[in-house]
Amino acid sequence: MYKSVQVENFDFSIFPYVSYSDVRKYKERNKNRLIKIQDYLLDRKNTLSVEKIYEKLFVDIKPDIFLSHSHADEDDVIRLAILIEEELNLSVFIDSCVWGDAFKLLRKIDEKYCLNGDTFDYHIRNHTTSNVFMILNSALHKIIDNCEAFVFLGTDKSIPITDTFEDKKYLSSPWIYSELQFAKLVRRTKPRQIALETRNIKLEESAAFDSAVDFAYSIPTTDAILSNHKLKRWIECSQNDYINRSLHPLDVLYKTISHR
Repeated sequence: MYKSVQVENFDFSIFPYVSYSDVRKYKERNKNRLIKIQDYLLDRKNTLSVEKIYEKLFVDIKPDIFLSHSHADEDDVIRLAILIEEELNLSVFIDSCVWGDAFKLLRKIDEKYCLNGDTFDYHIRNHTTSNVFMILNSALHKIIDNCEAFVFLGTDKSIPITDTFEDKKYLSSPWIYSELQFAKLVRRTKPRQIALETRNIKLEESAAFDSAVDFAYSIPTTDAILSNHKLKRWIECSQNDYINRSLHPLDVLYKTISHR
């Protein structure tokens, strides 16, 4: 990863219209990667291959942009990804596209191994849940390491907890916290030299389910911040510059962000 950015107060309503039909097609394109438990079984009947599960979670993909977000904002995040992919020809990874698959896999594992009559065995289910969540978390970290730009979309849904006495906001999603914390600590790499020979950026520049209890996570800082309006202008300006072959779209982004 080269750069991490937090978009403040993300709101897709100011962006060009993207139909729900396009959103649905995007979801269909990314669904049903984790299909059958038997695909991951080793020789023994109750041993699952983590390596085989990883392969289905696309740990080897190298997207240009990793979008971190609240599951409640998923449709608008997909609309943003569609714009970026179509207008700027950049590859985008949306983390919620693997969340759903992992939860479906967990449900299938629980139904096969954790049922005790009509209820789930508490201890066995804790074991399966911790393993599947660790596999998912590791896969997401691998993709963050592989991407060039990590972008966290801040909204009232992704940062829902406010301490009025300290005037401080908190995350409630352990997934977003893990992604932001990893993006803060992960190794920094040079921008990819793949699209335009003119790229010349200096390194020194510039939960998916309801819960009865929330945990307040301090928000790990990103390298830079970006307003919602500047995000929109980046897509518009990058499109023109890219057509003119003067700048790569990600280089335009790095010139637009405000470093902390």
